[in-house]
Amino acid sequence: MALPRKICAPLPLYLTRRRRLGPARRHALLEAALNSLTFPTRGAGLSIVADGLPADCPARGEPPGFSPKLDLLSMVNALTEGILVCGADRCVSYANPSAARLLGLPLDELVGRPLPTVVHAAVDEFETSIHETDWPDLDVLAEGQPQLNQIFGLHCLDGRTVWVSSNWTPLYTEGGHSTTAAPGAARQGARPYSVLVSLVDITQIREAQQRIRHLATHDTLTGLLNRSALEDRLEHALALGRRNRSRVSVMFLDLDRFKNVNDTLGHQFGDMLLREVAARLQACAREADTVARLGGDEFVVMLESLDAMGTRRVAERILSAIGAPFHIEGQELYLGVSIGIAVAPRDGDDPHTLLRKADAAMYLAKERGRNNFQTFTSDLDDRVSRRFRIESGLRRASDRNEFYADYQPRVDVRSGRIVGVEALIRWNSADFGRMMPGQFIQDAEETGLIVEIDRWILRAACDQLARWRRIGLPHLRMSINLSGQAFSSGKLSDMVRRALSASGLPGDAVELEMTEGILIRDDPSLHALLTELRAMGVSLALDDFGTGYSSLSYLHRFPIDTLKIDRSFVQDLPHVAERAAITRAIIMMAQAMGMRTVAEGVESTGQLDFLREVGCDEFQGYLLTRPLEPGAVQNLVRENARRYGERIPRFL
Repeated sequence: MALPRKICAPLPLYLTRRRRLGPARRHALLEAALNSLTFPTRGAGLSIVADGLPADCPARGEPPGFSPKLDLLSMVNALTEGILVCGADRCVSYANPSAARLLGLPLDELVGRPLPTVVHAAVDEFETSIHETDWPDLDVLAEGQPQLNQIFGLHCLDGRTVWVSSNWTPLYTEGGHSTTAAPGAARQGARPYSVLVSLVDITQIREAQQRIRHLATHDTLTGLLNRSALEDRLEHALALGRRNRSRVSVMFLDLDRFKNVNDTLGHQFGDMLLREVAARLQACAREADTVARLGGDEFVVMLESLDAMGTRRVAERILSAIGAPFHIEGQELYLGVSIGIAVAPRDGDDPHTLLRKADAAMYLAKERGRNNFQTFTSDLDDRVSRRFRIESGLRRASDRNEFYADYQPRVDVRSGRIVGVEALIRWNSADFGRMMPGQFIQDAEETGLIVEIDRWILRAACDQLARWRRIGLPHLRMSINLSGQAFSSGKLSDMVRRALSASGLPGDAVELEMTEGILIRDDPSLHALLTELRAMGVSLALDDFGTGYSSLSYLHRFPIDTLKIDRSFVQDLPHVAERAAITRAIIMMAQAMGMRTVAEGVESTGQLDFLREVGCDEFQGYLLTRPLEPGAVQNLVRENARRYGERIPRFL
């Protein structure tokens, strides 16, 4: 929103508190010698306001024609942000119309009301109830420090629930004046007399985040938990089991003959069948058990505190339930299910190990005729030992020059120009052949080798970009996806500095991608690391946004430049209304926070048209090209540049 020109320059402002002093005078003027009206970026909100002035207010250096009472009060009343002022008695002494609308109270009822009573109840960002003694105004008054970007859910008196991002700023009296910034008063031990509160309605963003979070933790077809949520549940159950010395059983299920149904009757029919399977599995499990779909026709059931006989009975119930005929669209169908069981702590005490061993036991069930269950035993370790073969190969891969990188271009949505590339590591293993990241990255993370792989891709990508620049290729930005361990290793800033120095690239040529889980850890050293990377000129992107658990407070707290919208949202655009609404909300939120957006996995012109319409900045995906080897990228960028009239050296 464009601001009036007159308020961009420093102006003296004034705050008034309405007070009954007698029939001759209805106001006491508390003059605030404030330096300027400030609108901080990234949702910090309005930090200085004026309540309106009596007609005989003394003027101090205002520009010709400037009326503090008219201009400042009109401006504050026109703000979409809600503005409140409350004192040490916690009563609201000022409110603007937006605050009254947001809280659902008439303005004359809001002013004079104790702050905790303006709503029925309040909850924090994680929906934990906040007692009235824990509201930020008390801490701000006691400590004299502002509290910014506080997110609350307000259960209003009219029955609505409104989510707000709020700033709570102390107001001091210094030299007879009122001010929000009183370093002098602070040094003298002065305490604020009031608190200025700004409220921004983020209800729509919060609801979009809730939908995103549900999509991130649940399978969209069956409504069951997905792999990510299952692993979180399993981690929690294992920790509880260690404390209580109880068992945790994991059942890995794969449907028998499902592929035949899919191939014969079609995927739509198969989807209906999967939903019915999910319902039967939930009916077989106890309320405390967890049922999840990993993908395709693979499911997992997690059983807590159940002995071997109880686990066996659940497996038998599942075999019976899935073996019963399915009646779908007039068709009678029969399936079977192969079940593998692993038990903690006997077979492992971490989610990945248990799932892998249950998977190995499931394959044994298939080998033994399908439609049965098998429990993991030590003779199944051959399947598990593959991890160690991969680990051994990974340790030698760099020395053998087995790693290489492909690059996928990123395109400006509006202009069609290629503006960057994402580096994607590959492994041409002497033992396993050509392997994609999904086939070895998890093993690398579990064995602690991932940071060395991060180091390799960082150096290789920077060297490749430097080579392209030396031969005159139009300047591109190199995006590099690094593991969470790289950000917590304590080595990343040195790795980046060395890669930039060796390649001769400036920091602003590189963008580092991280997942939402890195921010959720809230490591105290993370903010310092990201700030250091930004100081080098490196930009930071949040990859696969919407598939994790990030919150507005984390996005406010860390210096993120770009949100990458996960392909799981893009693939259904623009036809699935819910996905379209969430994608639009993500882009609007990013724009409000000054971030760029990049859509991953764009494969159709319909998807691109929608992204252009809602203001997405860049895209990547098969619509343009698959990831390419460096020479093919060079040719593609050259042709793209010539299309837009850019000069390219002849030797290209």
